[in-house]
Parts: sequence; structure tokens; C-alpha cells
Amino acid sequence: MKILFFASGREAAGVAEFELETSEALSSGEVWERLIAQFPSLEFVRGTARLARNGEYASGETRFHAEDEVAILPPVSGG
Repeated sequence: MKILFFASGREAAGVAEFELETSEALSSGEVWERLIAQFPSLEFVRGTARLARNGEYASGETRFHAEDEVAILPPVSGG
């Protein structure tokens, strides 16, 4: 699973991309747990960042698969 980090997520992880190895479908909570295990400083962005799967915002029911591209997106405001 290709993970893309943006803004504060990129700063926290220290990388722009990461390959998360998995052989099973993961929930959003499981994706976060694995990422935080690899990059503990991501814990502080978890409460505000959103996950997107293959270009679309993920919901609580979204399952993530090995072939997916997952983006860690910071909060977005308009104006």
C-alpha cells in the first residue's frame, strides 16, 4: 500500500511516501496504528488529518488494500 504524506503529516513522518506492507484489508484505524508504529510522531496529526483512498476521502467503513494509494491529508479550510 502506497502511503503519501502531505503538509504536517509529511513533517511528522519525515518522508513524502512510504510503502506499507500488508496482505490483508485494513480498517482506517488499523492503517493509523501501523503508521504510528512506524512513525510515532504521526500521533499528533491523527486527530486532525483525514485518510483518502485512491483519490477519495475515506469513511469509517472504508477498507484499505495492498494495491491502494492512501493519502494523509491535513485539514482544509476555505475562504
